[in-house]
Amino acid sequence: MPKRITYLEKRDGLASDGFRTHWSTTHAEIARELPGVTDYRQNHVLESAPGLGAGLYRVDGIVELWFAADDVVHAAFDSTVADRLMVDEQQFLSGLTGGPVTAGAPHAPWPFKLWVLARWRDGIDNDVEAVDRWAGQLSTTFDGALGQGVNVLVPGADLLVRAALRREEHIPEVAISFGFADEAAARAAASMLPAHVDRVQCVLTGLHARVAEELVII
Repeated sequence: MPKRITYLEKRDGLASDGFRTHWSTTHAEIARELPGVTDYRQNHVLESAPGLGAGLYRVDGIVELWFAADDVVHAAFDSTVADRLMVDEQQFLSGLTGGPVTAGAPHAPWPFKLWVLARWRDGIDNDVEAVDRWAGQLSTTFDGALGQGVNVLVPGADLLVRAALRREEHIPEVAISFGFADEAAARAAASMLPAHVDRVQCVLTGLHARVAEELVII
């Protein structure tokens, strides 16, 4: 099942509450109509995890979209619904960058998540198996973890950008999410994370973490 992740930066001068409200209501209602979308999750960033590369990525929201099949993805982004989304984006965004990822099927709702964003280390083969192992082992150390997911940007794929909006120059190539039932557990996991990153820094660089609240739109 094809999946895309898009990273959003809220509009300059817009309060966080205004960003959240517009994205989860007006924009979400348009996005519901995208042809071929089977699952749509919004991840509203609450805070950056301490001690891990603050400011590396301009991310206030993370979009997760799953599609029914490969042949409907391009149709969705070429649709009139996508045109309406682009117009509305300028009401609440300053930046947007996304792309296709390899990932698993949609998981059960995770009310809160700890996201770990990173890039592959130069000169090292993209070792997805090592990242999968690290994520699985780390999940077992987090109290109350509901599961984990590893999303890897498809190498060489065309990125989703907008001419009217800023693009993320260093889009995360790896995005790992850990699910939790409550915000306190996600924040506790974030505080533990810096002590565990040394085990994966041989293959990943620029690690940065965000605590986010998940909203299931579809």
